[in-house]
Amino acid sequence: MFWNIDIGQGVVVFDDISFLPEVFDAAQHVDYLKEDLLKIVFGDDLVLDAGWYPSFDEHGRFLLMLVRDGNWDEPVERAEFTEVVALKARIACIAGKLSRPV
Repeated sequence: MFWNIDIGQGVVVFDDISFLPEVFDAAQHVDYLKEDLLKIVFGDDLVLDAGWYPSFDEHGRFLLMLVRDGNWDEPVERAEFTEVVALKARIACIAGKLSRPV
């Protein structure tokens, strides 16, 4: 479990995000909002990455990317969020899909 999300076989490599409350106000947390907030690795080839863009800007947004084989120019999935609840829901959805047998 990570942030009350079942991430299956995912391994949290970096976490500077899980302290954020679900009722999130960017202005109150702006000093913590940076590009590198979360990195979860799934197997040898998939990385789920989250950050805030632009860094330290209360008018920014979360960027969530699922990247295969280090190909950041062509992510498997890319989504933007302004709310923690929506970000967490998408992380849970992606982790759920990656946990299902192929």
